[in-house]
Amino acid sequence: MIIAIDGTVASGKSTVAKKLAEKIGYFYINTGLMYRGVAAFARINNIPTNDSDKIANLVVKLKLDLKDVNGKQHIFVNDEDLTEFAIVPDIGSYVSNVADNPEVRKLLVSEQRRLGLEAGDAVLEGRDIGSDVFPDADIKFYVTADSRERAHRRLADDQKKNPDLTIDDVEKAILDRDKRDKERPIGALKKMSDSIEIDTTNLSIDEVVDLLIRLWSTEIKSAKCVSNLKAGF
Repeated sequence: MIIAIDGTVASGKSTVAKKLAEKIGYFYINTGLMYRGVAAFARINNIPTNDSDKIANLVVKLKLDLKDVNGKQHIFVNDEDLTEFAIVPDIGSYVSNVADNPEVRKLLVSEQRRLGLEAGDAVLEGRDIGSDVFPDADIKFYVTADSRERAHRRLADDQKKNPDLTIDDVEKAILDRDKRDKERPIGALKKMSDSIEIDTTNLSIDEVVDLLIRLWSTEIKSAKCVSNLKAGF
């Protein structure tokens, strides 16, 4: 079974996706980490990510693997763990160049599909899982929250980088990011018509995970009923 989880920034989708996968024993795939891995490799090797042809040709030659390391998902590029370089705060512009490259996106979406299908049972998290990566996913969730609440969640971390930031500054940045994500030329954030929207504004992480598990369990039971009917039971 494939579970697609898309959603807005700071809505908690990454945390709940990982916890959901752990709870139900599914393979967790953080698709964004794959784009970050490519960006990190390019940066380390002084390959300009704004050169679309060079990056597209590079990705064809890269071996990308997602592996669990001490309970956290890591990105390995050509068998080297580049997670530390892939998650540094100032890599954002490099990642955007990679993710907005049509040829790169096509290749990585294909790779994400392969990983999901090989796993059999997987939770994939990103912003285009239910629309592009697995439009036929068994369950689609769209996770979001009020922008002010999302700003509160980000404030402490963002102030570590810039102590002068206010809650209004952070909320504006979040709203700007929402706009960019929804207007991207490829891989844009979309709430599909068959997605179940989960508003996490007034819910704890555990409450959200429990809700997703209940919905997943209902889908499993429904699928079994349909299977039994087809089998004549």
